[in-house]
Amino acid sequence: MKIKIALIPSEHTSKAQDLSSKLQNAMEAGEMSTVDQLTEELISLTDSEQSLSLSEKYWHQLIEKVRSFDDVFKSDYVMAKPQLETIIAAGVAEAFADVSGVVERALKADGVVLQLPFEEADADV
Repeated sequence: MKIKIALIPSEHTSKAQDLSSKLQNAMEAGEMSTVDQLTEELISLTDSEQSLSLSEKYWHQLIEKVRSFDDVFKSDYVMAKPQLETIIAAGVAEAFADVSGVVERALKADGVVLQLPFEEADADV
């Protein structure tokens, strides 16, 4: 499993929030074809130049560090300004410079960050 981290420009923020809610509902209902469709729609809103694919382990390390700073931090599919500010305030910039760069660009552009798990195509072992 990989985690996609991507900047969603400000002009797509409300659509991304709406799709994120629908995705959560589809996941809970087990509607996998809807999940696939909504996932594709969310990814289409991202700025592909401001996108990372991270290992699940790496992402969990970052989240653990953020939660050691703020134990109620929740990383939704679409992370808005309060969540992004918490990530920066947790002091992850040095250890997780790649993710911090995307988060900082999102804050400067008044955008949001997509955080989406996905299956690896042909993973190298």
